[in-house]
Amino acid sequence: MKILILLVLACACALPAWAHGDEDHDDDALETIVIGDVEIPAAPTYHEHARPILEAKCASCHQAGQIAAYAPLTDAQDAIYAAPDIKFHVLNGLMPPWLPSRANRPLKYNRSLSDLEIATLAAWVDAGAALGDPAEYAPAPSDVIGLPDIRADLTLQLETPYSPAEEVLDDYRCFAFPLDIAAPQFITGYAFLPGVMEMAHHAILFLVDSAMAGAVAALDGADGAPGWTCYGSSGLPQSGDIIAAWAPGSYGIQFPAGTGYRIEPGQIVVMQMHYNLWTTRQPDQTQVRLQLEPGGAALDELLTIPLSAPVEIPCPSGVDGPQCEREAALDRIAALYGEEMRGGPDRRLRHCRQTLAEYADNTGENARGYCDFPNRYPQPLTVFGVAGHMHELGISFRMELNPESEEPLLLLDIPRWDFHWQDGYEFVEPVRIKRGDTLRITCAWNNALSESPRYVVWGEGTADEMCFATLMALKQ
Repeated sequence: MKILILLVLACACALPAWAHGDEDHDDDALETIVIGDVEIPAAPTYHEHARPILEAKCASCHQAGQIAAYAPLTDAQDAIYAAPDIKFHVLNGLMPPWLPSRANRPLKYNRSLSDLEIATLAAWVDAGAALGDPAEYAPAPSDVIGLPDIRADLTLQLETPYSPAEEVLDDYRCFAFPLDIAAPQFITGYAFLPGVMEMAHHAILFLVDSAMAGAVAALDGADGAPGWTCYGSSGLPQSGDIIAAWAPGSYGIQFPAGTGYRIEPGQIVVMQMHYNLWTTRQPDQTQVRLQLEPGGAALDELLTIPLSAPVEIPCPSGVDGPQCEREAALDRIAALYGEEMRGGPDRRLRHCRQTLAEYADNTGENARGYCDFPNRYPQPLTVFGVAGHMHELGISFRMELNPESEEPLLLLDIPRWDFHWQDGYEFVEPVRIKRGDTLRITCAWNNALSESPRYVVWGEGTADEMCFATLMALKQ
């Protein structure tokens, strides 16, 4: 039957534990998906209609050993039990977790549901979540399944677990993995497997040259524990190039066909782990799986371009006190992360050719940070993918190409930021950025989300904030 559906839910409905585990959603902030002209079956069933969608877009996470193991969707009884919650989550765009808006440039591995898929699942629930005939089941086409499969050609993992420092709540620790390869290789994909998901805030892989071997040896284990403290980057005189990154909600990454990050014998991969220790403190052995191709392969080399913008977030309305002064925020990050970090917020302002006056209109409930990056590469830059990163006060993230032009291009639009679902995104078609083009990243925060509001600047902890992005591009 062909229908025009305008799906409206009462936002006061309560969610059972199945729906979100330990997460809470602000029901008043939900925006119900509006579904247009679609054709759905008159009597949808699980096997014929719901099962193909759930298997293609949901079951990869909702199964044992995965991030949503607490809410399995691997068989009919699981789905029927969860049917009302499935309807709520898909109608409100909460699941599957896909943060880019529909206005975004087309992206690969899109886990979001189409209008037809959303309407079909909702109609199945409304019709009583009927089981139907298993013989009517047909799997969804393979091109709609949204997760790449990564080979483990080289695995990086500590031999001895690392126990986070007792005296801090945000522990940045770097671990060295000399590359055990006999000849040059290309990394063509990777997957992070955090050892303790509740502690893992983010992870970054830096590739450093063999010339840093002495500095690594001097730092590694010097305090009696594996690795070394490394706020900001790798903690080495030459930090190295970023070749991989993980944040909550990220999945395996497979680089575009014909491309990869080149690695050489003697180089060292340094993994920076940020452990957030507010809820648990356990020994960790995070694992990274690297997919490799021979160095003689005709692959184009990739590079990662980092971008960052200032963070200047005042206290929300009605909150006063010394903690609301910017100087107090600078004192705090210097005490927590080292005196050299005090100048970081001002350095970002200078790097973006800005002053504090740019942020005079920021309020605690609606603070914004932005930075423009003119492309000064002599040749056009080919960009395959992008990523954005903020913390728990974030409410939106945007990356635009030539934002002041008549035809700006929206590269990444996340109108409803969720710290727990961060990912890297690859374009269906690469973007060419010419010399003189300008990239702009913009972050927005709401300090009223904090349990203990204070003036917030760029900082390394989960209770601080960042406005950070990366581009995955061809090496010039």
